[in-house]
Amino acid sequence: MIISFFEVDVSMSDLKATVLVMIMLTSVLAGCTSSDTAGLEQQIIDLQESNDNLTAELESLESNINLMNSISLELQESLSSANDTLNSINIQLSLKEESISNLTSQRDSLQNDLDEAIESNSSTISSLESQLELLNLQITELSSEISDLNDQLESKEDEVTTLTNSLDALSDSMSKLTYQIFTDTQGCSLDNPTPKMRVGFDDGDGPGIPDDGILQGSEVSMIFGDCSEAIGQVANIGSANNNPRISNMVEMGGNLYFTADDGVHGNELWKTDGTVGGTSMVIDLSPPMCPTCPNMDSDIVELVAGDSKLFFSSPVQNAGVPDFTRELFVSDGTASGTQLVMDIFDCPLTSGDITFDYDGVNSLTVLPGSTFGTAGGDRVVFSAFHCSLTNYVCFGEEPWISDGTLSGTRSLADIRVGDTPMNTQDGQGVLIDDVGSQPRFFFQSGDMVYFFADDNNSGRELWKIDTSRASSGATLVKDINPGSDDSIHLFYDPEFVQMNYDIYFAADNGVNGEELWKTNGFGLGTTMVKDINPGSSYGYPSQLTVVGSMLYFQGFSSNTTIELFQSDGTSDGTSSIYANGSYLLTTNGYELYYAGDNGHVWKYDGVTNDLIYSNEDEIIADMVAFGNNVYFSVMSFEVSGELITILYETEGYADLTFSILEGDLEDFTVAGDTLFYTNQNKLNYYSPNSGAFITV
Repeated sequence: MIISFFEVDVSMSDLKATVLVMIMLTSVLAGCTSSDTAGLEQQIIDLQESNDNLTAELESLESNINLMNSISLELQESLSSANDTLNSINIQLSLKEESISNLTSQRDSLQNDLDEAIESNSSTISSLESQLELLNLQITELSSEISDLNDQLESKEDEVTTLTNSLDALSDSMSKLTYQIFTDTQGCSLDNPTPKMRVGFDDGDGPGIPDDGILQGSEVSMIFGDCSEAIGQVANIGSANNNPRISNMVEMGGNLYFTADDGVHGNELWKTDGTVGGTSMVIDLSPPMCPTCPNMDSDIVELVAGDSKLFFSSPVQNAGVPDFTRELFVSDGTASGTQLVMDIFDCPLTSGDITFDYDGVNSLTVLPGSTFGTAGGDRVVFSAFHCSLTNYVCFGEEPWISDGTLSGTRSLADIRVGDTPMNTQDGQGVLIDDVGSQPRFFFQSGDMVYFFADDNNSGRELWKIDTSRASSGATLVKDINPGSDDSIHLFYDPEFVQMNYDIYFAADNGVNGEELWKTNGFGLGTTMVKDINPGSSYGYPSQLTVVGSMLYFQGFSSNTTIELFQSDGTSDGTSSIYANGSYLLTTNGYELYYAGDNGHVWKYDGVTNDLIYSNEDEIIADMVAFGNNVYFSVMSFEVSGELITILYETEGYADLTFSILEGDLEDFTVAGDTLFYTNQNKLNYYSPNSGAFITV
């Protein structure tokens, strides 16, 4: 007979993972951020939310403690059951062995009887042999059962050993579970070093030392707590008195990238995640030319960010000597991943009678890989001058595209044909283009890129290029200002914005002045929306902002009055909605926010203009949407005559508009869940969604 038993398998990794639920047995949590002018009601709500969160966490901890007790009890019950099974098996073994002894005695007796029968009576031999065979079979079966019982006994002994080791390991792990309260000076901003809690096992894992009371390296299972304040200086870039000259702030992957000078390396590329430890220089592109030479600025301009690549223009060093014509660089945010893409302009700025008026690649516009689907990679379109006197190549400034590699960098079109004669070194003459079409203001719409360029025949007009085709060239969308006159001037900064399937921009047809236009990418679909300043006077539409299916912009309906307009893309659907000097248009995705004359901030929901802030002695300096809220800065003179800037946060209502901080505030940029800005030239941040933090 074979006896089966229930088997228990306990994994140490499961036990250790379960132990981690005890991490908050020793912490008191509280979380809040405050504002000088935040109302008492809001503070009470915040405290109530914190209390609810703590209650939920304590209930979760109590549940996890009960789970640990249940696991320990189940292990004890399994061990007791296994021991009972061992006793039962031993009893069965004793009984079986006793049966074998009795049967063996009977067999020996029968063997004696058989021997005697052979001598005295051969007639009983056959019967005795049959009985003997039966007894041998019974003995064989019992021996097999004993073997099975021994196997079960060995398995159950292994199970008992495993359960015992598990209980010992559980007890040992629980004895090594510990925590530490420490002040995090690297994982928080410079102004807000914060107490946090390390939780883990002081078992000597990794670089740790067992039972030394200090958690380090892989001994740390988790760190609990958030930085206690949501506002302040991020880090010192250079010395505390250094002016880092922060500029070119862009966001990529939740980090902020910018240019700054630490007082040692010159103006270079930097990055930060909003903490001291996460703020560092990416690379020094312009190291000193000699050991005693000063470290020069890299003169990085036009920093743009895609999903995973940064592009910018900067002078190139040749044998330590800077070439002040900027070329295209690419970076993935690391020093090893930052490099020159291609030296496109390889000519002196003066050659004989020809002088090239060219500073370097410009008008960088990133085409994020995510806009081309999952297989897409970041690319950048830009204006570049391809020149090489060695190869007698000189095409002037034309549109280019690059994916950040040499092989993936190419000219998209040669719009302006060269007509300037130049003598070569071999005495032969060639025609070169020393100007180019000078494309500017690239705008992406799917695979299509729109821009203004001058082909030397039609003037500066609207063009397009299909980036999905390797050799599509450029197409003139429409000669808006017929003939050689420009529809937009080279040094203007026009805006493009897309609403539904049309692209909106400002242009001058030579008759109505600069007014609002739209295009669907074709000549017949390129039309003026409305002459908002009738006649030849300019309407100067600007700050084009789309909210839903409505376009908002500021412009002039007369030569003296700037107004806020809305448009559905038709002439009849374009009208003025505010006539008192609107500017700084922005949106949170739902409503339009804008500044008006005399220190006013308005919200427009498509029907009603709501005044949410007013102070006629102040000037609205900047406005940015961040999440569902809008932040605006106000410039004001103190009684002492000092000019200060105050940052306000609004939820769209006058009674939900609060001041956050004041100082010399500039350059507001959103990166991830943080609003970065400069205060007295220092990098600062504001994070309205601060989490729970440890109080000690």
